[in-house]
Amino acid sequence: MRTFAIVNRKGGVGKTTTAVNLAYVLATSCRLRVLLIDADGQANATGILLPKGEYAGLGALLRGYYSSYEELVVHTDVAGLDVLPASEDLWAMELEKDEAALRYSAMMSMRDAIAEDDAYDVIIVDCPPNLSVACISAILASDAVVIPVLSDACSATGVGDLMVQIDSLRYIRPEIRVAGVLVNQWHRSPVVEDAAAYLREDGRVPVYDTVIRRTDKVPESSWAGMAVQQWSPWCSAARDYRAWVAELLEKEGMVHE
Repeated sequence: MRTFAIVNRKGGVGKTTTAVNLAYVLATSCRLRVLLIDADGQANATGILLPKGEYAGLGALLRGYYSSYEELVVHTDVAGLDVLPASEDLWAMELEKDEAALRYSAMMSMRDAIAEDDAYDVIIVDCPPNLSVACISAILASDAVVIPVLSDACSATGVGDLMVQIDSLRYIRPEIRVAGVLVNQWHRSPVVEDAAAYLREDGRVPVYDTVIRRTDKVPESSWAGMAVQQWSPWCSAARDYRAWVAELLEKEGMVHE
């Protein structure tokens, strides 16, 4: 089983879109059993993949209110894709730092239980745009981190700072690694191409060969409450996400149908 955390401290860089489409492609095209964990209090991934409703969600898990992940997981209408929803109380955890150690271990314990049960092939965690309790828990529970970025200076230069912060967590889990940086909303212009070149030449973290092209179909899909793979499967971004998933699987050495 593999666990990927989708992380960037900056908002609006495509973390949720990346997480949702990665989960969707792995479940549909690769026939893998996928659990998407929504660790962002905004609950955007939950809203895309599940009907409106009240869910106990990740907050209940991190607080230890439930003894089994199976009580919290919700099936989607996509075969092979389940969601552990976000819950509004994720925000309140930032005021409960005294119990942070317990929170950090909860997601690792859940990952170990899922692996022992052979319940899923892949876990994907959509993280919030800050190093919150939920985000740190996700990084510590992951095998690898994927960092979506835009082609602006803040995104590009912020990767180095994020790498330092991830490094600081290795005293707890030394095997944490960054799988790669994924460039989102790519389009042909000098500033975009220069930003991508900067990331590749910087060399501190791998950058995926595949880029996700900018298209209005992505925001349209979010308004429709769908993965872009469902909303417009042959638009440029949908095709790019499928190509990126193929690249990720090859680089991670993951077997699939």
